[in-house]
Amino acid sequence: MIMNDSTETSKTNIDAMGLKFGPILLMPDIERRHLFTLFFGAFFGIASMSFVNVIGPLMFSILDVPQDETGGLAGTLTAVQEIVVILVIGAFGALSDKTGRRLVYSMGFFLLGVGYFLYPLASNTTELIIFRVFVALGCAANTVMLPTVANDYVHESTRGKLIATTSILNGLGLVLIIGTFRKLPGNFGDMGFDNILSGQYTAWVATVMCLIVSCVLFFNLKKGSPAQVSKKEPYLATLKVAFQAARNPRVALAYAAGVVSRGDLSVVSTFFSLWLFNEATTQGLSQGDAFKMATGFYVTVQAFAIPGAVLINFFIDKVDRVAALAIAMFIAAVGYLYLGFIENPLTSQMYFGAALLGLGEIFANISAISLIGSVAPVKGRGAVIGGFSFFGAVGILTVAIVGGYLFDNVSPTAPFTMVGFANICLLTIALLLLFFERKKQQL
Repeated sequence: MIMNDSTETSKTNIDAMGLKFGPILLMPDIERRHLFTLFFGAFFGIASMSFVNVIGPLMFSILDVPQDETGGLAGTLTAVQEIVVILVIGAFGALSDKTGRRLVYSMGFFLLGVGYFLYPLASNTTELIIFRVFVALGCAANTVMLPTVANDYVHESTRGKLIATTSILNGLGLVLIIGTFRKLPGNFGDMGFDNILSGQYTAWVATVMCLIVSCVLFFNLKKGSPAQVSKKEPYLATLKVAFQAARNPRVALAYAAGVVSRGDLSVVSTFFSLWLFNEATTQGLSQGDAFKMATGFYVTVQAFAIPGAVLINFFIDKVDRVAALAIAMFIAAVGYLYLGFIENPLTSQMYFGAALLGLGEIFANISAISLIGSVAPVKGRGAVIGGFSFFGAVGILTVAIVGGYLFDNVSPTAPFTMVGFANICLLTIALLLLFFERKKQQL
């Protein structure tokens, strides 16, 4: 076969940049095994972190927490978790720059496993809060490592495609894993176990799952420290990279997007299932049926997020990433504000609301991660993305504290309305940044 000069040049460029897997172009030192392991971690990632909120309503019921206090307790648990995340997220990102990604990533799942072993052993809300710290540490490592490893492995030209792919796997994993776990309490009950033991055994299945994932990541991710930080710098100097990078308006916008997008995810994971569980029990459903129904709608939200990730994949790498963020914020705002107009959340009207929520949260999340990945400096990328995750934790903490109060004292839909307006604010900021950038270019 005759190959012309342009074809040879194109092939040489691809080889120089690394392997190509479908539409995804990898960096030179990344093997397919590394990429597949990243996909494996992504599949289990969100499900492993979300499970603690999924079983929350069931735990509250077992501990006989009054219904009018569940919003505050859910918010407190999330707040405690995010305080821990805020304290350690930057350190985990910087640690991964020093010791390598696989150690921190695998450690995250190990800590989640420990947390899920302890969580159902709580005999009161104080112990529940204490055990939540272990889950928080695992979530911190997991949250910062997935986007960091993904951005390490992919070439800039296909960054959005890999982020979208990992998000699709996040969604698939959540739908399939949580969809399976929601049946476990009933299955254990059919075996003759009471509600407490059924809940414990369900959590311990999650423990085994997390420990298996931890081992797979440790033995199959790329070894060693990232090439961009092969020259060791002082620890504090590495942490400063995240804050110094915020001098770039796009990095600052990305940090703000971290606040809003993670707040979006938090309000769904913390209050959505709780709202439906409380409503279902109020309307006379049994505890088991209420749990299945509430979790089912939560899975529906994530099921609609999967085609949303596919949809955003078509344009995320073709438009300015700030413009993509603006589009995502608009869609997310519509989804969260719509919930305030639902009169009975147990009717078919909620399926449309779940669809809007799924599209909104995935659009916001992918666009924010893609933006920070494109503007983070190559050197110290882990620290910068750790900073992004830090601000995301601030968003979750805000939603937990304010949303918990609104849930118990105003309306179960009030936290969703709050984040809907936050999306509108970020949409406005993104449009202003685009306007001023274009005006500057015209000078």
